[in-house]
Amino acid sequence: MRLSALKRTALSVLVVPGAATVFRPFMRGRATVFMLHRFARGPVYRSGYPIPALRNALAWLRRNRYPLISLGELVEGMEQGHTPSRAVVFTIDDGYAEQATIAGPVFAEFDCPVTTFLTTGFLDGQLWNWWDRIEFVFSQATRRDVSIEVGGERITYSWSGDFERRAAQTELISRCKRMPNEMKHTTIAKLSAALDVEIPVRPPDHYAPMTWDDARSAEKSGMTFGPHTVTHPILSKTSDERLEHEIGGSWRRLQEELVNPVPVFCYPNGEQPDYGPREIALLQRLKLKGAVLSTPGYASPEAFRRSTISPFEIPRFSCPIRLPLVIQVVAGVERFKGMFRGDGD
Repeated sequence: MRLSALKRTALSVLVVPGAATVFRPFMRGRATVFMLHRFARGPVYRSGYPIPALRNALAWLRRNRYPLISLGELVEGMEQGHTPSRAVVFTIDDGYAEQATIAGPVFAEFDCPVTTFLTTGFLDGQLWNWWDRIEFVFSQATRRDVSIEVGGERITYSWSGDFERRAAQTELISRCKRMPNEMKHTTIAKLSAALDVEIPVRPPDHYAPMTWDDARSAEKSGMTFGPHTVTHPILSKTSDERLEHEIGGSWRRLQEELVNPVPVFCYPNGEQPDYGPREIALLQRLKLKGAVLSTPGYASPEAFRRSTISPFEIPRFSCPIRLPLVIQVVAGVERFKGMFRGDGD
C-alpha cells in the first residue's frame, strides 16, 4: 500500500504511547479478525509476510493489552451475545509448511492463539495449489510471451522483466478465480504447454504444504485448525455432490487427524460471488458454527446474531505489514472512518 507523506505522518502518530486510545470507544464490543497467507522464509524465499513485522505487531498488541483470543473463543462469545472489546483474532489460510514451522512458533512466543484453515487435499498430497502452479510456470518460462485460448477467447501476455511477468501472472490468476474448476485446470495445462514448462506432480519446496505431523505439533503449541475445503475450488461453481465432498470431506479429515479442530469454515477466495445460500445450508447441516470471509469488517455479537446466515459471514481484514496500519485497524480508526463516510458500523 503506497501512502502519501501526509498520511504516513498521521499514521505514525498512532505508534506514540496512548495515542490510539482516543478511538477506543469505537471498538466497544467489537473484534478485529486478521487474515494472513504466506510467510517469508529467510534469504531464499523472501515473498510473504515478514516474520519481523509479525513479531513487531504481536509485541505492540501485547504491550497495549489488546485481548488476543482464538477464533473459537470469539465465535462462542458472539453466540452468547458478548465479545471482549478490542479483541484481536489471527487466522491463516491454506496450510503451507512455513505456517506451522515458522509462523506457528512466533505466535506461541507471544502466547497468541491463531487458527489455520487447511485445504486437506493439499496436506494429503493430492494436489498443489492451482495459483502456485501458474506462478511456477511463469517463473520457469524461458520465453517472454504466450498466447492461449480460454473459453473461446484468445489471451496474450508479454513481458520484458519481473514486474511485467508478475502482472501477467496476477491477471491470469484473477481470471481463473471466476472459472469453473475443470476450465481452470485446462487453462493451466494450456499455459504449461505453450511455455514449455513441465509442472511437477508434487510441489517444489517453496510451495509445499505442512504435514499432518507438523499440524499436530503446532496444535500442541496452541495453533488450532479449521476446514478450507479439500481442493480449494470456488464453491459457487461446483455441483451439489462436489460441494458436499469439498466441505464435508475437509471437515472429516480434520476430525480424523487432529485433536480439537475448530468448527468454523473458510470459503476459498471468500468474497460474495464465491458462496451463497446453498453453501451456508450445508455448513449448517454439518453443524459448523460459522464461516469467515475475505472481505474487511469488524466482528460483533450484534452482527453475528442478526440472522441465521450471519454466523457464516464473519469478515476479516488482511493483516497489514506496516505497524501503523495494523494499529489503524485494531484501534478503531477504520471503524471511525466508515461511520464518518456513512458505511454502517
